[in-house]
Amino acid sequence: MKKLMIGMLLLASASAFAAVARVRQIEPGVRPVYNSGTGVMPAGAQEAMPRASRQLAKDSIVGMGLSPAMLALVTPLQVPWPEYDLGGLRINLLYGTCCNFDGLDFGVVGVARNHANGWLVNVVSVASGDGLGLNTGAVNFFGGDFKGLQIGAANWIDSGDMFQIGAYNGGNDVQGLQIGVINTANKMQGVQIGFVNIIANSDVSFFPVVNCMF
Repeated sequence: MKKLMIGMLLLASASAFAAVARVRQIEPGVRPVYNSGTGVMPAGAQEAMPRASRQLAKDSIVGMGLSPAMLALVTPLQVPWPEYDLGGLRINLLYGTCCNFDGLDFGVVGVARNHANGWLVNVVSVASGDGLGLNTGAVNFFGGDFKGLQIGAANWIDSGDMFQIGAYNGGNDVQGLQIGVINTANKMQGVQIGFVNIIANSDVSFFPVVNCMF
């Protein structure tokens, strides 16, 4: 029985890492656009275009129906199917997947193919889109814009206005507060408190104890 439980947990962990890998791969390619007269890309266009294309891709993800509840053993062994949106309660006995999520998520591994809003109480929570609310778990990963509070061993967002508390906190474009052992951000407007604090686009990219940029 003990070996069976260990095997099922390993399967769930492998599925979670696969979900994160798929999130990393969904960003569509964007070709740079230049001014035909000057041959120069407008200021800010290179940064704005990938985000706009990601938003278009996310907006196109709509579930085949809306369910008030979901029960999952290991996807696709779940009711209803992973292609449904959820507005209510989801229980992930090991690994559950839905399209868009709004509500309370509880269990081992919970995945949303697009946005995830509400309270996520999983060992591992993964969303490829935007998020709003509270994440409390070991690993919290958002591939889009997140607004709210993340508390876990490892927290990551692509962008957002948020408060992160964990052993590791990270993000691409962060506005808010990070408190942890290791805090990293490619771009930041806010404060980092921890042993290792890194803001890549700052003149002082690394500073222990407290680092900030406004």
